[in-house]
Amino acid sequence: MSEIEDLKKNITEWIKQIRHEFEKFSDIPGRVIENTDSIQHNYELIYELKDQIEELKQEVNAMKLLQVSMLEKLNIRERKEVRSRIN
Repeated sequence: MSEIEDLKKNITEWIKQIRHEFEKFSDIPGRVIENTDSIQHNYELIYELKDQIEELKQEVNAMKLLQVSMLEKLNIRERKEVRSRIN
């Protein structure tokens, strides 16, 4: 009788272990979905930042053009002043 009881006990333990292992596998789809959502969100953030960087580049270029334009005007004024002093 002891062998039968041991067999029942072992079978019960195996079933518990199998259920425990199965629970680990059942968590995987939820984790995959969560990771997929996180990855998608990160890509969205990256594309937003990329667009913002592009806008900043355009603003910097516009500022450079304004600065060059202002320097050219200043240079023209200085030339006129020098010419007027010479004449």
